[in-house]
Amino acid sequence: MKWRTASISLLLVSAALLLGALLMKPLQGSSSAEFVPALNREDVQLGYYDLLSRQRELYDPHFALHEGKTTLMLTSPDDSQFMIKVNLQQLASGPEGMTFIYQPLYYADTGEARIIKSILGPGGQNRVQFNDLRFSDRRLIVFPSGQILNVTAG
Repeated sequence: MKWRTASISLLLVSAALLLGALLMKPLQGSSSAEFVPALNREDVQLGYYDLLSRQRELYDPHFALHEGKTTLMLTSPDDSQFMIKVNLQQLASGPEGMTFIYQPLYYADTGEARIIKSILGPGGQNRVQFNDLRFSDRRLIVFPSGQILNVTAG
């Protein structure tokens, strides 16, 4: 009888641990829905570097919220005539990251060949997904294409 009680107790403890682990996993991996508004209060700079052509590009992103949509405006500290405006609308948020649809609104450029043109793509409706990673006082945003944003408090 003692073995049966011990086996049932072990089974219940194992089931409770498994259930607890299953419930905690989605909570730990879920992304914050207020991710984009939080970027308004932080200092972010976006950079690209092409190893073959040794081309470097820096951009300053600015976010504005309006009626459930987020407008992203990219300007360049190296070129005052460059500006891109893009509408972002969040589709999903989960353990795999956040997914947004983006639609280009405005593009002004001096005619230079830019890396960012190939990343944004020529299409009118596109999707972008990223993961928000936080540890100690650091925050990283990782895109599947390999882009990494290092976000620091401003």
